[in-house]
Amino acid sequence: MSNYNLITEKVTKLREQSSLTQEDVAKKLGISRQRWILVEKGERDLSTEELGKLAELFGIDVADFFDETPNLKKFRQMYFACLKFAANHRGNVQKTKLAKLLYLADFKNFFENLEPMSGVKYRRLEYGPVPDVFFSMTDDLLERGKIKIELLDGGAQMISSNTREEDFNELTKDELASIKQICELWKDKKTQEIVSFTHEQKPWRMCRDGEYIPYSLIIQEDPEHVYQPLTQR
Repeated sequence: MSNYNLITEKVTKLREQSSLTQEDVAKKLGISRQRWILVEKGERDLSTEELGKLAELFGIDVADFFDETPNLKKFRQMYFACLKFAANHRGNVQKTKLAKLLYLADFKNFFENLEPMSGVKYRRLEYGPVPDVFFSMTDDLLERGKIKIELLDGGAQMISSNTREEDFNELTKDELASIKQICELWKDKKTQEIVSFTHEQKPWRMCRDGEYIPYSLIIQEDPEHVYQPLTQR
């Protein structure tokens, strides 16, 4: 079932549970009742602005319209794709930077398609958003010999792939291209630059330390500040 079919079912159910008529909801969105009927029939998509108005009407977060079941197999492939495309001349990526690249890939995808790439949860931590499964997956991959970690004098951990496994079958061609684009934009940037970038974004600024960051917050971000470094705009 597509995301829009899921949304259609949910908005219809929420309208009925709220004892609102089709006319009531249509007025809230500034559209005709006929156009709203098309939404409930699954024949008209909702814009991000309309989803925001509906979320306000029903007293929920936009993210609640989506079933975000994490695809860990896909996230693992995103992890290796970032290691491949963002590797420096020594073939590795700083651990903190890797976490931010994964965040940008997932949230850019939500901004553009109203759905994350993997659906994993991200927490607001000191050094920016971090995937909830990032540390456990890193430990597991290291234990199984899939990655190598080099500890630098300053304490930074540099991660590199220890396998030729590059099966990205869970990722669409567009998703893989998006990850590559993000990695190439940030590949030569310092880790602190990408950390500072995420600190300036609304998803990080609107949450408290340790909280999960709703994907929907990225919709409120300036389109020029979703994933691109300042010098690339």
